[in-house]
Amino acid sequence: MENNFYITGVGGQGVVRLGQILALYGLEKGKKVRFYKQVGMAQRGGPVHCEVRIGEVFGSRIPPLSADIVVVMELAEGLKALEFVKPGGMVILNRKKIYPLDLMAYPDQYPPEEEIIQLFKEVGAKIFWIEADRITQEINLPLAENIIILGVIANFLSLDKSILLNLLEKNVLGSFLTKNLEAFERGFQWAEEMK
Repeated sequence: MENNFYITGVGGQGVVRLGQILALYGLEKGKKVRFYKQVGMAQRGGPVHCEVRIGEVFGSRIPPLSADIVVVMELAEGLKALEFVKPGGMVILNRKKIYPLDLMAYPDQYPPEEEIIQLFKEVGAKIFWIEADRITQEINLPLAENIIILGVIANFLSLDKSILLNLLEKNVLGSFLTKNLEAFERGFQWAEEMK
């Protein structure tokens, strides 16, 4: 397994946690792992991203045009990832909009979905849309969008489910474990249907 993951969103979406679990997976597989995170004011809903590099890589930052998988947890934040998408790379777009404070009064200034999609098409990405928020509502666990995306990645990349489930058991609080395992399975099944 050699992959570069670029994950972006806003604070509270579990961007860093998703990256940490992918990094731990790489370590469990005996691979060299590099991890970088940029959080800034993320705890207040500000932008956050992380980069996970697994395999024979040098440096923790992903060079432009080198991300095999780009995960966009919040739609407009995905624009910051465009330069990193490898031609033919996979982009998982979560259909979620979280308006920054300065746009709450002017939501019409939020970038239109069609423009965002077009930009990713122009860089040659394979685009997969998911409404992870809808799935979290169905299982009544609103903060599990990142775990749903983990299930999607696990299916698309044929990752070892048993290792990932074990990592979830070690890294999720006991009272939320069952729901997070369900979220993972729902993401995994969603990806199966997309194939």
